[in-house]
Amino acid sequence: MLLSEIYADVARHINDLELKGDQNCQITGLATIQNAKQGEIAFINNVKYRQFLETTAASVVILAPDLAEHYQGNALVTKNPYLAWAYVSHLFDTRKTNLVRTIHPTAVIDETATIGDNVYIGANVVIEAGVTIGDDSIIKAGSVIEENVVLGQGCFLYPNVTICYGCILGDRVTLHSGVVIGAEGFGFAPGPTGYVKIAQVGRVILSDDVDIGANSCIDRGAIEDTVIGKGTKIDNHVQLGHNGIVGEHTVISGFTGIAGSATIGNRVVIGGGVGINGHIKLHDGVMVTGDTMVTHSLIEPGVYSSGMPVTDNRSWRKNVVQLQNIDKLYRRVKALEKKIDFEE
Repeated sequence: MLLSEIYADVARHINDLELKGDQNCQITGLATIQNAKQGEIAFINNVKYRQFLETTAASVVILAPDLAEHYQGNALVTKNPYLAWAYVSHLFDTRKTNLVRTIHPTAVIDETATIGDNVYIGANVVIEAGVTIGDDSIIKAGSVIEENVVLGQGCFLYPNVTICYGCILGDRVTLHSGVVIGAEGFGFAPGPTGYVKIAQVGRVILSDDVDIGANSCIDRGAIEDTVIGKGTKIDNHVQLGHNGIVGEHTVISGFTGIAGSATIGNRVVIGGGVGINGHIKLHDGVMVTGDTMVTHSLIEPGVYSSGMPVTDNRSWRKNVVQLQNIDKLYRRVKALEKKIDFEE
């Protein structure tokens, strides 16, 4: 692929993109700045890698204007190199474009299902009654789509995805292997002889451009729907409980658990291993750092933390002991304050 072709494609998305150097340079693949070979394109998004500009063999580097002033090679220059790299990466990912759109003979498809144009359905896929599959969608081997599910256009289901009955996916939704959409929510009523299961009759609705990582589970609503907004990205091993609402363009990192009926706003960033109580709300623009336990609503945008940073074991043990003594220390200080006030 010519550099001029790469530039033309990415420039449709990034207005400030500039091409510096030989536009007829041939690019054959992607690489890191430190390990790139001739014919490959790389990027720098962090100034700590600027040292590699002097030694890289990359034929093209994507970089910011301040670094471009000191680089003599071919370059794509923009204030947001990482975003440019994201668009470039898709030009060399041929999994979708090279896939012959066929339906594998071992796929089991109910006669009432509606299959769009230019669709790929892999081996041992099961598509039940009343399902609608949008144009240009790809469903890889072993996936199961239960009755009355709707997939929009251009969806991509990796192998062994399960979408339970009645759920709705928008356009260009990506679900990675092991994802379960619409499993029954965790709802049980205590009774005199044990717990009685509550039927979960809501759905899951995934809006356009949602991406959900491997082995994540999105539970269906108990009565109303569980909803994930447009453009939201969810990492591997994330659990979203029933009736949860997640806004648009929110990012949720791996091993985060969100209890039922929580509401997450737009453009929220949630780090790894976060726990979020049910029936609370995170306002638009909130950022929660890794290992935080969110026990109440966060109504103001900002960064929130409760995880303890790592330290050596000896110091940690001492700190734990002191933490257990905080209440005693507090009471002693209050007693001293009362004594001082009395004497004054």
